[in-house]
Amino acid sequence: MTWTAALVCAALLVWLGSAVALAVIDLRSRLLPTRLIWPAAGAVWALYAVASLARGDASGLWGALAGAFAASAPVFAIHFVHPPSMGFGDVRFSVLNGLVCGWWGWHVALLGLAAGFLAALPEALVVMARHGARASRPLGPYLAAGAAAALLWATAISGVVPGG
Repeated sequence: MTWTAALVCAALLVWLGSAVALAVIDLRSRLLPTRLIWPAAGAVWALYAVASLARGDASGLWGALAGAFAASAPVFAIHFVHPPSMGFGDVRFSVLNGLVCGWWGWHVALLGLAAGFLAALPEALVVMARHGARASRPLGPYLAAGAAAALLWATAISGVVPGG
């Protein structure tokens, strides 16, 4: 395994640990704590930066930045238009998920976001049918699952280090 691959795997493990913790916390409290999201995002960014240096190519790092924006912009727009429907913790978590998925390209980050919303849809429809349109459920576990699915797909297709 190359240094670059080892660093990317370390970033994925940081994300996985934080994503599992955030999903459990969101299910229990309906909160996605900032104190967990930003340190994980910083660690992923730092590991990707060192991986880019080891690889001699910053495309993965720029992709991570683009992925963070691509995955969080739609969620932020929903939060901005109607704050009760989307908490700001979901926006922050989308930044982290987009960052980790973006190593493979911004399109993988969007795929992860879309997969998360798609996974949440059946439960959302049932909850809305039973409790009305104002009912809510935590989105964090679905955002984590969507990002995980996108990561599995991207690594299966392109490997841990795309083009490497």
